[in-house]
Amino acid sequence: MLVSLFSVFDICHAAEKVLALTAPYPTVTDGITMRQMERFWKGFQYGVPFHTLLVTEETLEDLTELFGEPSGKTDIQVMDADALLKTAWDNDTAWAVVPFEELEPRWKVMKVDGISPFSLDFDPKNYALSVELPNGKASNYDREKLTTLTLTGTTAMSRYLAYHIETDGLLVPVENIAETLSASDITHICNEASFTPDCPPGNPLRREARFCSDPSYFALLEAVGADVIELTGNHNVDWGFDPFLYSLDLYENAGLKVYGGGLTQKEAQAPLYIVHNGNKIAFLGCNAIGPDGVWATDTHPGAATCDLPKMEETILKLKEKGWLPVVTFQHLEYTWYDVPPVQSHDFLKIAREAAPVIISGSQAHIPQGMTFIGDTFIHYGLGNLLFDQMSDVERTSFFDRHYFYDGRYLGNQLETIILENYSQPRFLDETERAAFLGMIFDTCTWQEAFAEN
Repeated sequence: MLVSLFSVFDICHAAEKVLALTAPYPTVTDGITMRQMERFWKGFQYGVPFHTLLVTEETLEDLTELFGEPSGKTDIQVMDADALLKTAWDNDTAWAVVPFEELEPRWKVMKVDGISPFSLDFDPKNYALSVELPNGKASNYDREKLTTLTLTGTTAMSRYLAYHIETDGLLVPVENIAETLSASDITHICNEASFTPDCPPGNPLRREARFCSDPSYFALLEAVGADVIELTGNHNVDWGFDPFLYSLDLYENAGLKVYGGGLTQKEAQAPLYIVHNGNKIAFLGCNAIGPDGVWATDTHPGAATCDLPKMEETILKLKEKGWLPVVTFQHLEYTWYDVPPVQSHDFLKIAREAAPVIISGSQAHIPQGMTFIGDTFIHYGLGNLLFDQMSDVERTSFFDRHYFYDGRYLGNQLETIILENYSQPRFLDETERAAFLGMIFDTCTWQEAFAEN
């Protein structure tokens, strides 16, 4: 009888059409309240961070169902769907509302009352811009078609960080971020310090730039829900090849996938393939800067060298077969937020010639900006995830949560963190985040955001 009752409930329950409030990607504001949205709809601009709302005719009908007829004072521009994005980017006071499944990377998805379709715990039933559909009509949001991927910057559990692990507690460094990181379907870690039982203890403090990690620190990777380990780092063979091989065994035994490094150069350069909820994601990574001893060869393990023509060819073949390529670089470590041409050259070349969906810099100890080449998203450097650098330019960092839906890349959410006590990242508060995003966006250029690729 219970089964019958539940079946009746499921049949009668209407599905939701999910709409997304969006702005051009380099927008500092993260969202608005429902009260602000309602004020705009009634023609009151005060306190609303946009002046014009761009919609299609169908979306206007959906919003009218939610809010009633708009005021004659409300600036709503109705246009074809393919004109929304460029119009918004050309007008710094225009936002848009688009159906969830039509999102694309050059939009920033905004929160309404703290919730957006990119919220990790998103439920259409609790979201202000969900429109109830007639019975029998399917929702445009299906969690079984969605994949979330978090890409992170440098991790090296050594030096001051190792000292604090051993003096403050094993999992203290990730107490503030573990829940968010582990909530992604796929969590990526670029680990630059190989594990070895012979690693000297962090307490007393070791300051040398020769990195290794005690095997007990592997628990931190488990705590943040690591699924994929990038091995392009230039410190993974600091203590020789045996720790690298020992770490490969640790990853395999824990069910973690690796790429960007391996037993041989061929293995190191090979893509890592992951299929999740129907989304086919292929990871490629390489080390562009060496030194020579860190690169894998035919006879010893290490990181993948950067062979850009080969990488371009691989990406194009992957795309032909329906894969969504994600490329990560271990590249130049620069001393400021700006991206020098010697670094950006390789990122831009891969974007222009092969157009993977994402290119991300894993090397930067200092957070760097981002750009688009067409709809290819480039983030030149995320900064540190788990490391010990406390200078003013090194403390703040990103990790990026990317969204794939029904075989497409929809976009990302930038998470922002700052390091405390040489060991423990925490999330930036609202004021800190706004200042940080504004500073980073000021370093970015967007001239090719609408280039053909």
